Amino acid sequence: MHYIAFLHPPEGGPEWGVTFPDLPGCVSGGKTFEAAIEGGREALSGHPAVMRADGDSIPAPRSFAEFSADPEAMAMLDGGLVQIIAPDPAPDMRVRLDLMIDATLLRRTDAAAEARGMSRASFIEAELLSAAGP
Repeated sequence: MHYIAFLHPPEGGPEWGVTFPDLPGCVSGGKTFEAAIEGGREALSGHPAVMRADGDSIPAPRSFAEFSADPEAMAMLDGGLVQIIAPDPAPDMRVRLDLMIDATLLRRTDAAAEARGMSRASFIEAELLSAAGP
């Protein structure tokens, strides 16, 4: 799930600021625009878990049109830039993948997976992890 972030250029300090109007208290920053986006992604990756642990509900993200109609949100923007930021996926999060692959290679993959007692997906994942290294 992505959220709109407001990025504010440095004013009297060395860092860009990042705020998420839909997630009170979720703030970050960075020395460069790119570092600020990465910092925002990290903040967005952890903040909802903290909110859940505190018993707070996670607000649904609003669209830019909804922000534009909200004078309070637009006042928060005040000279900043708008950026859509998505959190890093959880390390154990599974995603469905659709891909085209050579039929012969797929048969060989299935045979190797079966020989190791693995499913096709777990075999491919293990091979990719092995190829990626530490």
